[in-house]
Amino acid sequence: MDLKISTFLRRYPNVFEEFYRPDSRCTPVPYCYVDILNRLYKLLMLTRERLLPVQTIDQLRWELGLPYDYLDKFVVRNADLFSTVELPDGRLGLKLLRWDDSLAVLALQLKTASNRRDSNGELAFPVVFTRGFGLKKKCMEWLNEWQTLPYTSPYVDASHLDPRTDISEKRIVGVFHELLHLTIPRRVERKNVSNLRKVFERHPGVFYISMKGDTQTVVLREGYDHKIEKHPLADIWDKYERMMRQGFSDRSKGVYRKERNQVKDELRELTMMSKYRHECEFEAEDSILSDYESDENCSEY
Repeated sequence: MDLKISTFLRRYPNVFEEFYRPDSRCTPVPYCYVDILNRLYKLLMLTRERLLPVQTIDQLRWELGLPYDYLDKFVVRNADLFSTVELPDGRLGLKLLRWDDSLAVLALQLKTASNRRDSNGELAFPVVFTRGFGLKKKCMEWLNEWQTLPYTSPYVDASHLDPRTDISEKRIVGVFHELLHLTIPRRVERKNVSNLRKVFERHPGVFYISMKGDTQTVVLREGYDHKIEKHPLADIWDKYERMMRQGFSDRSKGVYRKERNQVKDELRELTMMSKYRHECEFEAEDSILSDYESDENCSEY
């Protein structure tokens, strides 16, 4: 469709409604623009050097809600925030130029309910198990103790942590927990994030690995079990998916074939009616002309 999305939306104000909020330069922009821009911003803030290959971002583009031309819409238009650089391997990279403390807030911190913190005040991950899933007593004791460990934010330097410790593992879980919260559907293909399969398998109450469609997908349990509010775009995607499934189902049942045949019959009938109407009008014109000629002939005598 050779039409801007904004133009399309504004053609149907009875269906769509736009919301505006100021960006970092106090310029009114659509709300979704700021929301998606912040997702890209926080994604780069999660990295050690505030830098990621564009190829990696492209793999997460759909989950983050980024448009296909995000480099033009977000990077070029915000040259004071982002910069493209050439990486040592020759690939194109995207670098964050300015840190924003207001965005360095964890999803866990946004909801400071009692079940998000342990008795010592440390941040604890919400753990959700499916019905019938049970952990051995020893594993449950380890999990409860692990939840009480200090939580190192993914937005701070963690180079001092020993990667072999449980504290370091809690931070790694926190990185992926935050990353999945940045995605619209709260899930992402495992191959696009990391090969740390053990981290996901060791914490089935936080993450869920789906094998649907022969694709390994890491799902945030909170989102899978509807424990957190869905993003508005996720509802649109769900509706679109249902429409597509209904379309495939109707097509397999031959519904569209019947409709096409019905349309063909209606078009054929309209064509015949139009042809008949044209013939009638032509005959009427001939009749009027013949009457006019008869009057002329009469006047000559």
